[in-house]
Amino acid sequence: MYGMMPSRCWNDFDEQLPHWSNLLQCSLFTSFPVRIEDKSAMPLKARIKYIFNVLRYGTGPEARQKKRLKKLREKEAKFKSERWEQTEDLARRRYDSYDEYVSHQASKLDKVIDRLKRNELAELNEFRERFQLCSALADARSILCLGARLGTEVKALHSLGYFAVGIDLNPGPNNAYVLPGDFHKVVFPDSSVDAIYTNTMDHVFDLPRMIGEVTRLLRLNGLFLVEIEVGFAEGHLPGDFESIHWRDSDTFTNKICELGSFALESVTDLGKTRRGQRKLILFRKPV
Repeated sequence: MYGMMPSRCWNDFDEQLPHWSNLLQCSLFTSFPVRIEDKSAMPLKARIKYIFNVLRYGTGPEARQKKRLKKLREKEAKFKSERWEQTEDLARRRYDSYDEYVSHQASKLDKVIDRLKRNELAELNEFRERFQLCSALADARSILCLGARLGTEVKALHSLGYFAVGIDLNPGPNNAYVLPGDFHKVVFPDSSVDAIYTNTMDHVFDLPRMIGEVTRLLRLNGLFLVEIEVGFAEGHLPGDFESIHWRDSDTFTNKICELGSFALESVTDLGKTRRGQRKLILFRKPV
């Protein structure tokens, strides 16, 4: 019965979700007449969204697959629309101005902060494992994390004994690990850090300018550690906040090398992670 409701009704649910989250009480979750998982630890808004997903898709593996396919179709439609300008190797989201880009990117934290907090411990352990496996970082005394949001990667580096700090357009309130900042125009001086890490290359507005800042900030022989998704020709499509995407990871890796005059040290296939199919790429600034 639930799956028979028109898609227009579900679109209305999506649009009204912030309103519903203020009206529905926690008791709705426990009294709901469908057998669903216990999500009582979730924030109220996340629980309401979960209930709507159960109504729309049902439960179990088939329901999850149905949801994934629907999201994929939506992504494909958006990526083929006028929102994106595509060339052979790169695709860029259209913005009317740099200010619009900044506003759009800064608004993402409110959408994902509950998930980031919920997954923080798991992601902290993942970051620790990746940094430990990167033996080239052993000689780094200072590490800058770009687009660090709440700073889980910074915390991981601290736990391994590194001096590290992050910057982000919107680090949220009272963030001791991440400073407000734009990776297109970083306030730190030339040749001031030994290594730079980022997993937010898909949120860049001006790639040459951003890579220029990386090369400016790194000391000679410094490291640029980049974690990226596979490209759109490899099966990954951008979501609602990505501002740039690449045809394939090898082509994008070569583009970074070219723009920064970097030496490519290593490429590690991380496989399927909680963030998708990813690679960890290590560049070095020549002496």
